[in-house]
Amino acid sequence: MFGIIEPFILLLVIMDPLVSMSALLSLVGNKDGKEIRSIALKAVFVAALVFFLFAFGGKLVLYVLGVDINSFKAAGGIVLSLLGIQMALGITFSREKKDLSSAAVVIGTPLITGPATIATTIILVEQVGLANTLIAGVLALLVVLVSLLLVQPISKLLGKNGMQVLSTMIGIVTIAWGVQFILSGASAFLGAA
Repeated sequence: MFGIIEPFILLLVIMDPLVSMSALLSLVGNKDGKEIRSIALKAVFVAALVFFLFAFGGKLVLYVLGVDINSFKAAGGIVLSLLGIQMALGITFSREKKDLSSAAVVIGTPLITGPATIATTIILVEQVGLANTLIAGVLALLVVLVSLLLVQPISKLLGKNGMQVLSTMIGIVTIAWGVQFILSGASAFLGAA
């Protein structure tokens, strides 16, 4: 079970339900609960497709591109660190589209399953195995789905400041994991040289 807990927490932190919740709120505004549920389900479906694609075929993609797993691990660590800095400092990049028909895709990727999730998924398959990565990913996606479905009551309960405090704490943990990936990839690369 321990082989699932750490990957689950890592994937959940990277998928960052708080960012997706904020994006969903800004995209749908004051729409009714039925439309929010529809967008949430579609967004997690899109995110799941991307996650499974790279969980099953990530190593093949790296092989075809001629990229070593250790180099990819270091690059993924850089992406994780940047994502963590963004979350910890509250920096936002304008990625949301105002067209509601594309809201699910925008939230599904790149917000839920973006470059950091893709890199982490490939690395986790290498480190903890496909089965543990799949279980951890499905559990993380379920938490994201529940968060999106409950976005209105959760945002009212936490308020803007509460969501920012949580995002900052999660961001610091994400930076630490990113640095760990960079050091792990660099030391493995240097050890092989």
